[in-house]
Amino acid sequence: MSAREHLVDWKENEHKSNPKSTGCLWRHADYGSKEFPRCDYRKNAHDYSKVAELYIYNIPSIRTPESWVRVWVDHLGPTFTKRGTIVERSHAPDPLTGAWDINRPGNFTEWKTPYWHNTHHVIACGEIKAAFPDDDEQRIILASRWNINEMPNIIILPKQYTVARILRLPTHVPPDGAAEHDKYSQELGKLLNRLKAKLAKNKNQTDHKLTDDNKNDCRQELEKASTAIRKFIIDSGGKNPGINLDNLKLDSIN
Repeated sequence: MSAREHLVDWKENEHKSNPKSTGCLWRHADYGSKEFPRCDYRKNAHDYSKVAELYIYNIPSIRTPESWVRVWVDHLGPTFTKRGTIVERSHAPDPLTGAWDINRPGNFTEWKTPYWHNTHHVIACGEIKAAFPDDDEQRIILASRWNINEMPNIIILPKQYTVARILRLPTHVPPDGAAEHDKYSQELGKLLNRLKAKLAKNKNQTDHKLTDDNKNDCRQELEKASTAIRKFIIDSGGKNPGINLDNLKLDSIN
């Protein structure tokens, strides 16, 4: 069986035969997926934030005091975006009423409630495939049981600048901006290349840099990188509320 056929087999069979521990490099499960719970990235991020990140999403808080919220809530006007010939309009509710609370029923189960947001993959599928383009390398990452859709590789980020400003988080692909975060992806690509070089047993080797012998090291390095980048994203929003994710530089992350 070729490496590519092995990847197909992994995607189609391993997910079904071992859904609770399968590795994954794909975005494929919707919110509340019972078939692929480990790959349900949106619910995974939501569940984690409900337990560990009330200080970010439930405002006011020590991180985001009421005085800060009141300054920016007056700027919380409607957001418009044009998709083809359709103009969509969104108006986030007043956060001081508790409407943004992470535990409020219905919140964050779809991308428009309580405000426009995305569940961002800290290390995304395309960026992994760009850094590890060889099928054998991708197979080894999967064999390590690393799942791109789990913590710490996911985070909820607002799409609207004013919402991001209020929450003291970066803005993720704003509706009136570029459709992708290309500059962030480039920064991440450089970081992944440094990670890959660190794993290489033979620095002069030009083809397969991952082996079965270092697959566990690969998983540990990916999780370490996700943890560091995720913290950097949150800290960057705290220092510069509303900064576009595409403007972050990841050079300081080892």
